Amino acid sequence: MTLADRLEMLRSSLSNCQLVAFGDAEARLILKAALATSMPRETLDHLCEEATTCFATADMMGAQGASANEALVLTERESRVYLRANNRTDFLCVVSALSEDPDPVTAQGLRTLHEIAGAT
Repeated sequence: MTLADRLEMLRSSLSNCQLVAFGDAEARLILKAALATSMPRETLDHLCEEATTCFATADMMGAQGASANEALVLTERESRVYLRANNRTDFLCVVSALSEDPDPVTAQGLRTLHEIAGAT
């Protein structure tokens, strides 16, 4: 299964998901994304910057365990879940409607992220 297939499978399994993206915080780049509708590159760049900031802040604060590898950002329109595995630089970003419960998003996202890491 390709990276694109895994991202699309995760996006379509979440009822209110608009985007699942795989990026690299060190390179500050979204490498691949599964989108419900088109999105400008600038928006993807912003999401990557936000993920980088979230994880850098967790690292600086000395967060350990799940708190260092998961971040939830809420806006007036959506929720953004950022996930990384074992403090790696690659991450997943899942953008959903505010009504989406972040716990299943996180659980399914972490499974997908571990599948991706195992496939590389």
